[in-house]
Amino acid sequence: MSAMADEPLKLRFLGSLVEQLGAQMYPSATATIAELISNAWDADARNVWVEIPLGERWGPSDKIVVIDDGTGMSYEDAAECYLQVGRKRRVVQETDRTAGKRLLHGRKGIGKLAAFGTARILECYTVKSGKPTIFRLNYDHIRALPPSADYTVEEADSTGPLIAPGGAQLETGTRITLSEIKIKRILNKDQFIRSMSRRFALDTTEMKIHINKDEIGRFDYPVQFRLPPDAIPNEEGLSVDKGNWAREEIAPGQLVRWWIGFTEKPLADQSMQGISILARGKQVQRPFLFQRSQGVGGQLGQEYLIGEVQADWLDTGRDIDEDRVQANRDQLQLEDAELGEFMQWGRRRLAWALAERGRLRKQKNVDQFEEDAIASGLLNDLTAGEKSRYQKLAEITAQIDGMTSDGVYQVIKSARDAHDDVYVREMWEEIDKESPDVQEKVWNIIHRFSLIDARRNQTMIQRRLDAIAELTSFIDQGATEVPEIHTHLMANTWILDPRWQLLSDEVNIKNLGIDYEPEYDGGYRMDYLFALGSPNLEESEEIVVVEIKRARTPDGLKRSASEPQVHKFHSYTAAANEWARNNKPAPNVIGLMIAESWTAGAERVRDGLAQIAQPQMRFRTWTQVIRDTERWHRMWLAVENRRVGNTGG
Repeated sequence: MSAMADEPLKLRFLGSLVEQLGAQMYPSATATIAELISNAWDADARNVWVEIPLGERWGPSDKIVVIDDGTGMSYEDAAECYLQVGRKRRVVQETDRTAGKRLLHGRKGIGKLAAFGTARILECYTVKSGKPTIFRLNYDHIRALPPSADYTVEEADSTGPLIAPGGAQLETGTRITLSEIKIKRILNKDQFIRSMSRRFALDTTEMKIHINKDEIGRFDYPVQFRLPPDAIPNEEGLSVDKGNWAREEIAPGQLVRWWIGFTEKPLADQSMQGISILARGKQVQRPFLFQRSQGVGGQLGQEYLIGEVQADWLDTGRDIDEDRVQANRDQLQLEDAELGEFMQWGRRRLAWALAERGRLRKQKNVDQFEEDAIASGLLNDLTAGEKSRYQKLAEITAQIDGMTSDGVYQVIKSARDAHDDVYVREMWEEIDKESPDVQEKVWNIIHRFSLIDARRNQTMIQRRLDAIAELTSFIDQGATEVPEIHTHLMANTWILDPRWQLLSDEVNIKNLGIDYEPEYDGGYRMDYLFALGSPNLEESEEIVVVEIKRARTPDGLKRSASEPQVHKFHSYTAAANEWARNNKPAPNVIGLMIAESWTAGAERVRDGLAQIAQPQMRFRTWTQVIRDTERWHRMWLAVENRRVGNTGG
């Protein structure tokens, strides 16, 4: 100390310290309210009620109210206990239990500042021995204090008896009202309640927690697998209690109870992912993975992982040297050497759990696939060797992370549908040469990018292009309408429109119940009748009458449809339209005539008919039909080529 100094040096505390101890350490409504609930627990309350706006925007008049029926505070209690920041209750009272013998949550005397992580104003109305004590704390006023100045609490507006939300008057207890809320975002009701239930594992016979009048239960999240009981480590000293919690001592004095679960789908709420640590019935470590290094499998598995560990020894003792929990009380001091064995144990358990998940998922997916395959007859007509091969594929794909039993079925079905496809067969044979782990990765890629279907589509599209080329050859060589062109379109109706379902060809119009007398050529037969929407004529959304005409003569000369032929086509379509109008609801009727050209008279009739609204009359050349369907299929083939990484044609 300098001899020139008039006064000794002093360590001074600024009012802004409340910002670091309150607003920054408890930055969420969940953390703030959890601390207020812990205060109720330490007051031996049987009930604590939280009233908070959920699922709606916050307004200037909105408040958060927390009421408990605990012991309450006298004026002296408020002055000497509650309003002393940093008061170490366990040290001062020389016990880590409440008057009601509960294990204390409070430890460092700064939890009362948690309110300022959410609000600027805290009002306290507390009753003990029939006498109320009322005061108000203002965050902004405290922050503005000069060094070493005490803060004099302000008067509050609260009056009258202490009333629980149900209307009952409380003889003892406390009401904390937070106003001038700093929260901007809307709090999702389900997420908030789920998060709050995860923060506490309290015996409800000792204290019930109510949020907006609804009692919250013990944390319970739906999982696909829960370990235990679905799997149990085979280790000496490990037991399982009636609630399916594993119980073991990882080091002298370090008893833990735990369960680990895996959801069927990735956890959408990332705050739920991981293992939460509980001590004295309260969360002391937010969900985490024990600082486990993440490989690819672990990284994927963590999206499904959820669980809890109870370890009361983490919060034993009275003084700070025995404390393993950070000041904000929801994170462990992970660098503490005393936690070394605990952290190593946690990493081992996670590695075991992830491996067990893989085994359980594989077995579940394979079992379900076998049931589905038997029920659907998917593998009925295969030899024993072929069935064995598909079973092996099911076992491999069942291990793919994120794969469901339905996904396994779809992979096998795609492979089964492509059983005779040379590309798929060659691909499968190449994959079979690899090791099991490589096969799993390859089939994962195939599943993710639907490569079986892409390969199968490539084959199908190429066959269609061949069919288009064959039709082109028929047209160019002057093939007759019947049987060459007619038969070819019967086998490949998609050439005209992939949506249409062929009802019949060479349709006798009288067989449809249509009163029809031909005006031209004495014909009663339309070439094709298609339906859109249903293969049942009466239930179809659209009826399509198709007439085709020969394109060329054998020596290559272009043939032209005549005027009578156009009139006959119109009469067929008009008759079908008249029939349709008698149905309820009436299907739309379309006529399509395909020729390579038309005579001058036929063109005049055709152009006039094309203007008719109902029934719609369409006229196309063979060149147009072939050009459009070939272009569409080549575009489709290009897409499938890109899916399998092949830029060839």
